Amino acid sequence: MNHIHTILFDLDGTLLDTTDLIVSAFQHVVRQHLNREITKEELVPNFGKPLIEAMEEISPGQSEFLVSQYRNYNRIHHDSMVQIFPDVVSTLEELHKKGIKMGIVTSKVRKTALQGLKLFNLDYLFDVFVGYEDTTIHKPNPEPVLFALKQVGVDAGNALMVGDSPHDIVSAKRAGTKTAAVTWSSFPLEVLKAEEPTYLIDQMSQLIDLIDNKL
Repeated sequence: MNHIHTILFDLDGTLLDTTDLIVSAFQHVVRQHLNREITKEELVPNFGKPLIEAMEEISPGQSEFLVSQYRNYNRIHHDSMVQIFPDVVSTLEELHKKGIKMGIVTSKVRKTALQGLKLFNLDYLFDVFVGYEDTTIHKPNPEPVLFALKQVGVDAGNALMVGDSPHDIVSAKRAGTKTAAVTWSSFPLEVLKAEEPTYLIDQMSQLIDLIDNKL
């Protein structure tokens, strides 16, 4: 494989386990303001999309109001409900020691995403951060990944994107990077495999072997 100089990561569902918070926030907003229930199964296909797009699909014309209510709930419950996946801290620290450039490419707004990174003292490890505000088009379009690569000055062929959703994989493939789909995703494994990622990883520490050309 080409030497990987840069690894880009999605955030929610990849590094941070935010599923319970996301589902709870959506359910609260839909229950309170649309007077109905929504299941996790209905929500999962929207994971990885910008929040405004997901809300527009749920209730066209009300998305901006619903996003504001979602963020109010998120702000109150974020720190108590967000968890970090196993091996994330040790793997990121090891990659950092190896001199691998790392970045975040997320559809979340910068403020909320950085709150999650800082909660687990991860923010110092990343050389680039691309959030919702940084591009006009979002995953699965390649623009966020291309923007991140430009910021760190690395060719797509020397980069790897790690994500938990098909939107991550499609975006990165269109940008020309290698891709790794994580199997702890909320998306069914067959949905991820259908996008033909370069790698499937069962634990974050496998990235060390990948970088060392052992995977």
